[in-house]
Amino acid sequence: MKSGQAFREIIEKLGKEQSVYLSDFFRDCPGEVVQAMQYVKIPRGQTILQAGRGCEYVWVVIKGEVSGEDIQMTGNVYSFFEQSGIGIIGDYELFAGLPEIQKTVGAATDCEALRIPSAVYMKWVKQDRNALFMRAQVLARTLAKEISNERKYLLLNARDRLVLYLTGAYGKWGGDGECVLKKTQAQLAQRIGMNVRTVQRSILRLEQEGFISYRSGRIHISRQQYEMLLEYRDAKL
Repeated sequence: MKSGQAFREIIEKLGKEQSVYLSDFFRDCPGEVVQAMQYVKIPRGQTILQAGRGCEYVWVVIKGEVSGEDIQMTGNVYSFFEQSGIGIIGDYELFAGLPEIQKTVGAATDCEALRIPSAVYMKWVKQDRNALFMRAQVLARTLAKEISNERKYLLLNARDRLVLYLTGAYGKWGGDGECVLKKTQAQLAQRIGMNVRTVQRSILRLEQEGFISYRSGRIHISRQQYEMLLEYRDAKL
């Protein structure tokens, strides 16, 4: 990136919460990091981090949604997380002292990101207590949450896993009317770790129970249905 001004202009275009967080994180960032930083646009479907490859860059995703994938022993590919909004990826392995990326992460939507060479990023963070503390805090929270969620998730059937996903999808959508889920049944199966046939049965059951509507191959969730899903989730899950 040519200058600190160019960097600030990118940050200022973000929402208030995102802008404040990144401004705080990069508060004491030296000029050499800004100079080495690149602003990039990532098209939907493009791989950002590839499992097994070296840790070349740290990515600060400032717009769009990314998802991680894990190839199980069965050969099936499952999405193990989805993240939208501000997110830093690619530094977990660096903090852990691992030479290779552990999980593949790709762009679930068109994304925008700041790309920083790993060596430059780590040299800065090791000397910047504020940035180091902010990343350590996020990584610790994420790890604790993932461990807790994974234990609970393994005990859930496909229907309940789908309920969790649908409530999260409506919440991230942020509207107040009817949300139309764009993911196919195959994509939903990857996301919740079940096969397509099981997902089909779960969708049919949720529709029969009035939790969702299913039209033209897409799941539709009204505000009322979302509230029903939330009530079920909070009471049962």
